[in-house]
Amino acid sequence: MRQYGGIKQMYELRNVDENLQHEFEKLPLDYWDFKYEDTKELTHGLHNYPAVMVYPISRNIISIVKKYQNIKTLLDPFMGSGTVLVEGKLAGLKEVYGTDLNPLAILLAKVKTTVLDKNELNKIVKTFKDRLEQLYEDYKILLDDIYPYIENKGLDVSESDGWGTDAYNILREYFKTKNISLNIPNFTNMGYWYKPHVILELQIIKNCILNIEDKDFRDFFLVCFSETARYVSNTRNGEFKMFRIDKSKIKDYNPNVKSEFYMVLDRNVTKMNDFYDRCNNNSCNVKITFEDTRKLNSVPDNSIDIVITSPPYGDSKTTVAYGQFSRPSLWWLDLKEYVSLEDINQIDNNLLGGKAVKGDFKCELPSETLKKALYEIKEKDLKRAKEVYSFYVDLDSCLCSISRKVKKNSYQFWVVGNRTVKEVKLLTDRIIAELGSQYGLKEVYDIPRNIPNKVMPSRNSPTNEPGKTVTTMTNEHILVLRKVE
Repeated sequence: MRQYGGIKQMYELRNVDENLQHEFEKLPLDYWDFKYEDTKELTHGLHNYPAVMVYPISRNIISIVKKYQNIKTLLDPFMGSGTVLVEGKLAGLKEVYGTDLNPLAILLAKVKTTVLDKNELNKIVKTFKDRLEQLYEDYKILLDDIYPYIENKGLDVSESDGWGTDAYNILREYFKTKNISLNIPNFTNMGYWYKPHVILELQIIKNCILNIEDKDFRDFFLVCFSETARYVSNTRNGEFKMFRIDKSKIKDYNPNVKSEFYMVLDRNVTKMNDFYDRCNNNSCNVKITFEDTRKLNSVPDNSIDIVITSPPYGDSKTTVAYGQFSRPSLWWLDLKEYVSLEDINQIDNNLLGGKAVKGDFKCELPSETLKKALYEIKEKDLKRAKEVYSFYVDLDSCLCSISRKVKKNSYQFWVVGNRTVKEVKLLTDRIIAELGSQYGLKEVYDIPRNIPNKVMPSRNSPTNEPGKTVTTMTNEHILVLRKVE
């Protein structure tokens, strides 16, 4: 029987560096690109999420390593929406661990890795749709009269002020005139991001979901609802940061909320049913924790056979804004156990590099590659240099905590992108390799790959200044490390 907590294991992993190197060397140069793969199969496609590591990467890594090591436990310390965890479950591993600090990621990963009985799910969907249609009938007068009410008050739903800033109070007054109660959320600038009928319909759908008794099934519907809340908002399509569609288009923008929800629900039911067929007898234990990777207290020491992960490219404010992307969902989901409505806008500040170092600084991390890059950035912009350094200080803390959780001779696969700041290339794969050596991590291999289908915009604005955009990275590295001591 296996024991945790630093006690010697009943089995030890073997050093298989040469075997893995041979496997990687014989593969075609474009093997890891997966340009033509369906990256949305099974529960991978339940919900959009930024900068997702496509599932064939982790699926193939697990398959290759299993040829040479008896891997039973997997960790993704930057799990995002749970791609690696789903693959660990599909591979039949004994235990899979995932951590993240984004509440939306926690919900998505839990739903993606929870097998729902297809017969029960199909029955619940039918009952749900019947209930929702009835609710729409019950609230018909509320939906029919909302725009005449808004117009009679002289409000313009495209304006930032008025409806944009005071939608909650306006709707509460409207409910009183109809003697109808609808407990809508109260978040800042609700009317700026949502049109009147959209707010009403989203709350009607949410009320119907909350009547589902079983939590696992209820969470599945909430994921469908979350995706819908993004689709029908006033945010621009294809953006991960919060940008509103043009004011001139708001008046004619008329999303069909119920139809959008049904479309997402029906699609996701098919994907979940396929997932059920693939692993309904699977005994894999998935442990998902809302936790800072710099601590990782939820993962036992010396317990992990393999790490597969893709850390952020840099701080969220200037790279992929996971917190901003999640706001439309979190405004509606009531995930109070993880974040209050008031603190949703602070999520990016809690992620790696979210709090920049103060004052001048000297790089004390043991990476010559990082020191050289920071010197060049610092010469151009001290503020940006501090933001970059803060990210790598946090990443180093993550490496330290992860190294305590893995077994000797276990392998880590870090899928990283090397971003550019102030025209200085940050070689994150080299930096992680250099930082890892202090924690007993040895570099085994570095695999380059193109990014033909990673969910990212083709250009972004790292400074958030209008008109100032740069091309996002088009390639990554899969850095392979082994714990040697």
